[in-house]
Amino acid sequence: MRPPARKKLDYEKVTIGEMISGIIELVEYDQEHKFKGFQGKEDTVGIAIRFKLKLDNYQFPHYSRWMRLSLSEKANLYKKYVVKLVEGAVPDMDMDLDALKNMKIKVIWSEDGDFQNIDAIYPVGSKVKVTDPVPTVDLDKDEPPVDETQEVF
Repeated sequence: MRPPARKKLDYEKVTIGEMISGIIELVEYDQEHKFKGFQGKEDTVGIAIRFKLKLDNYQFPHYSRWMRLSLSEKANLYKKYVVKLVEGAVPDMDMDLDALKNMKIKVIWSEDGDFQNIDAIYPVGSKVKVTDPVPTVDLDKDEPPVDETQEVF
């Protein structure tokens, strides 16, 4: 008997220790992500977030790790991403993280065995302002989105 064929995944490694530019293409959420327990603790299920990156000179998308959707001062999402990318970031602030979508960035990757992880991330240009409105589109209408920062006469 032969083993079943494995699903093939497209994967490419990135250069380690160098700044790589790109954009945050998408902010992904998982409502019931299973987090592995740390040092013998039980596995937990919770809301998770990760970033899908489109890196310059790379064919396939690359992703951050899944993180708990928390902006507390000890949360990886807050310490590693929000502080670096959002102007005036403070713990537990009220912010729509979709505001980071399409942001130009530079990242540095590290390697741990077979895994590659984002070591550091920096904005290209200015940081996102917490007060920046998030563009919304009503899919039931054929109208373009309204820019709330423009005055209406």
